Amino acid sequence: MNTSTSTHTPAGTRHPGLGLVLAGGLVAGALDLTFAFLFYGPSGATPVRILQFIASGLLGQGSFQMGLQSAALGAFCHFFISVCAAGIYYLASLRFALLTRRILLAGAIFGILVFLTMRFVVVPLSAVKSGPMKLRSVIGELCSHVFLFGMPIAYAVSRAAQRRIRRLD
Repeated sequence: MNTSTSTHTPAGTRHPGLGLVLAGGLVAGALDLTFAFLFYGPSGATPVRILQFIASGLLGQGSFQMGLQSAALGAFCHFFISVCAAGIYYLASLRFALLTRRILLAGAIFGILVFLTMRFVVVPLSAVKSGPMKLRSVIGELCSHVFLFGMPIAYAVSRAAQRRIRRLD
């Protein structure tokens, strides 16, 4: 007769709400990418070319000769960064409750910080060859990062925090 007690916890019960954080990162990434397609499309940038540009951060200019392979890598990188950003926001929210209580303000600030980090840290350290941004692009991308990236992540993390709190009760 086996009298041992199982210590296995069902998936998702140890960290309730992490699925929401993942979903928030994926939704924010999809919204941001959709913005890029629509914003830069009239200038002649195709979705494949935009995704190849993202991949060029790893591959350099050769990305633009690799077709759908580098576009797929660009999509992966974009969503990986988005999910990581959501994870960082989630971890910060464990320490700073303001991030889940004032989601519009915190999401807007987070979006601006992500934009600045990408523009002044990630892109310069990558293999991307890009010059100064036009004012129109700065305004558009800042708006995208605030409303389509930062706020959805803040909302998703806020919902995850509510689940975490309900579980503790």
